[in-house]
Amino acid sequence: MLNTYKRIFRIAAVSAFAALMGMSSAWSQTAAWPSRPIKILVGFPPGGASDVMARLIANKLGPALGGSVVVENRPGAAGTLAASLTARSPADGYTLLLASPTAITLAPSTMMGKINYDPAKDLLPISMVAKYPLFLVARPGLGVKNMAELVQKARKEPGKINFASFGTVTSGGLAVEQLKLMAGINVLHVPFNGSAPALQALMGDNVDLMFDTAVTAMPLIRSGRLIGLAVSSPGRSPMAPDLAPVADVVPGFEADSWNGLMAPAGTPAAIIEQIQAAIAKFVNDKDLTERFATLGADPVGNSTADFAKFLKAETIQYGRTVKEANIKVE
Repeated sequence: MLNTYKRIFRIAAVSAFAALMGMSSAWSQTAAWPSRPIKILVGFPPGGASDVMARLIANKLGPALGGSVVVENRPGAAGTLAASLTARSPADGYTLLLASPTAITLAPSTMMGKINYDPAKDLLPISMVAKYPLFLVARPGLGVKNMAELVQKARKEPGKINFASFGTVTSGGLAVEQLKLMAGINVLHVPFNGSAPALQALMGDNVDLMFDTAVTAMPLIRSGRLIGLAVSSPGRSPMAPDLAPVADVVPGFEADSWNGLMAPAGTPAAIIEQIQAAIAKFVNDKDLTERFATLGADPVGNSTADFAKFLKAETIQYGRTVKEANIKVE
């Protein structure tokens, strides 16, 4: 019996030593991070807003972490290729994703049969870096000056007002469908293949309204060529403080776009915490917020828990909108 106890003790001691060595090894790997360049994968081509945002983040994040951060463009499938590559990368903190709605919160209700990752299980939220409020703009000839007048007109003239968007399965397209459902109005949604043709149709009086980004909407509002009716964020935007939120008239409405950083599931918590803390510290730097403004972006830099909570809520909201609006994705 005594020999049996001795054997058990030796096995337990060896197991404990092995576990301790494993923990020590994991700790030392995390402590040495980063020892080589970190990649931020971007699902869109160089030169676009997402690419510019990623490079702004990389320029700040590298020095903040005591290493270097590079941007790698992997365009394809509306950003889902980069998300897929990130999800399949080693969970060591050296591959991050510049995430956006299409690949993360829209994908579960619009692309789950076409992608090979689950955003909620295979990717880990770090922090939302910036939000892009959408601006509801109208052609001057429509004869409305604010959100309340639009809702009133739409209810008096069901089916006669048409909304352009830069695609059905985009933040702008889902904003239209969400507004129809939440405001209880009957308007015609006319999706275009991109923002430029949709805006061209609006400027040519071929459509009546559109949710557009600040970069293109604000100059046209200021020049009087379009009428700014409202902003999609729950509060007023610093870029257009005179525009009230859609939610003032349609309670609960929110349809911003956003960018955030995510990592492969299983990335050590200590690494996630370092990245999040760095973002929270530099996201409000004056030079960065000035560049954000040129992209129509508002800085965020929230906690990992808050980002995760937001992603869950937006995924549910988009799923509900897709189902209730009976949107068919080919």
